[in-house]
Amino acid sequence: MLTLDLEEEIDYSMVGIASSLKDYRLSFYLNKLNCFQFKRVDPFIFTHKSQGFNYSLYIYVDNTNLKNYYLIANKSNSVKLVKDYQHFDYLLIMEGEVEDELSSDLSKQIKQLPGVVLTSVLNTNSFLKIPNLRTAFEIHLDSVLTKF
Repeated sequence: MLTLDLEEEIDYSMVGIASSLKDYRLSFYLNKLNCFQFKRVDPFIFTHKSQGFNYSLYIYVDNTNLKNYYLIANKSNSVKLVKDYQHFDYLLIMEGEVEDELSSDLSKQIKQLPGVVLTSVLNTNSFLKIPNLRTAFEIHLDSVLTKF
């Protein structure tokens, strides 16, 4: 029997950011790079051990290059969203086709920002393999992006 899988595979790239900056301050500095225009949206709420945690979220929709950028806090009340990335306070998620060179260059630019200690291009598998995380994140993004 022939089956057709209609689920669209979405390309994600990710940069981890270690910084003591508050989310709004990091967003401000990222916007100064002249390649972003992040706006704060409703926080992403993810349930861990039957308790909901709020992770701050900023979004930039780049219609020109057909990419979406999401800056999400990796911790809420000391609970990490993605434990495999425990050294990073924020995750910059890039949705769409992103060349490895662009991710690497962007990581280097972000590392130069005041208050940023460490950046690294990350493997997205850890983010995508957490049960329900990808689905919950995409549902949240759908609700938030309809307001743009």
